[in-house]
Amino acid sequence: MVLYQKIYFREVIFPLKPLILISLFLLSLNASNNENNHSTSEENLTVQTQESFLSSVEYGRMLYQNPRGISCAQCHGKEGKGGQKIAKYYDKNKNPKLLKGVNITSYSLEDLKASLKNQYRENNRHKPHKIMPIYYLTNEEIQAIFDYLQYSNQEDD
Repeated sequence: MVLYQKIYFREVIFPLKPLILISLFLLSLNASNNENNHSTSEENLTVQTQESFLSSVEYGRMLYQNPRGISCAQCHGKEGKGGQKIAKYYDKNKNPKLLKGVNITSYSLEDLKASLKNQYRENNRHKPHKIMPIYYLTNEEIQAIFDYLQYSNQEDD
């Protein structure tokens, strides 16, 4: 029986050894590739977007109109010109006031980043946005939104 096992191993298994090793190597590559695809780090998101079929303007439009379920357009308007009614409130003298979305078309990229990332700091060039929710957008997402605003307002000129 032992002799049969040695012959079987030498004549059947041993010639298949390179094929088995190659198969294991390919399986390990596939497993590590799947792990990378499920990662949500900012670096991987950037790579996936850059290889995407969407242009920066299209990606920005998608984010602007519906970023993670809440739309920038609801407050800032379809093209960022503001004027959308957000809420009615009363001042200290009980006079009715209307809170409207601001025009963000004149914002530079740096202003837009500062407004989205530093909403509660007084050192912004624009007033702090204490009413605006925080979305935790990446720099690439902010760039795409900026590109969309520039493109959509360029068409009007």
